[in-house]
Amino acid sequence: MAEKKRQPLPREETEETRQTILRVAHELFMTYGYRSVTTRQLAEACGLTQPALYHYFADKEELYLAVVTEEIGKIKVAVERILRRSVQAAERLKLVANFLLSRLHSDLSLMLHDVRYEVSLAAREQLDEQFHQGFLVPIVTIFEEGMRQGELRAAEQGGLAPLPAALLFMNMLSGFATQLREMVSARDRQMYQAASADTCVRILLHGLGTSNA
Repeated sequence: MAEKKRQPLPREETEETRQTILRVAHELFMTYGYRSVTTRQLAEACGLTQPALYHYFADKEELYLAVVTEEIGKIKVAVERILRRSVQAAERLKLVANFLLSRLHSDLSLMLHDVRYEVSLAAREQLDEQFHQGFLVPIVTIFEEGMRQGELRAAEQGGLAPLPAALLFMNMLSGFATQLREMVSARDRQMYQAASADTCVRILLHGLGTSNA
């Protein structure tokens, strides 16, 4: 008896299943980390068989890449929305810091670790470029515009060039995010998050020295 041809799923059902996989994968990867999550766990959590999961994503790394790419895309949209605000550079940096701290103290910190240590070199290079475009470029733009408007000092005025300034900003945020994660309870985190964003930007722009130091 000839085997019946499998009928392709309707496009809407296919996309719905793909979004379910991405949503579940995001939760598992950001909770347990890339190494600890298996495709068997992913499939079971989605109510699929492993072969059905592989119909949508060739392997765990491809699925992880899709999860991180989607996450970076959301962050880029949010940061670019802040860029369109008609406020000074310092206020934009505070808004960006507050938003990123809401993500860096939880899932993004684990994501950054996994991108650096767990995925293949090819995947890392691809994600590094996405991080550059999604995180750094919008922040570099804030520093560029702030310097152009005379709100921030350029390198020739004793400040930093936009790219090093953006990298310093991100490194400082990472330190504040670690402090939030390790020293502040989940109940109080939102309150301390805004204060941390303000402190980060204040120290970045004005330093720690006294006025007569």
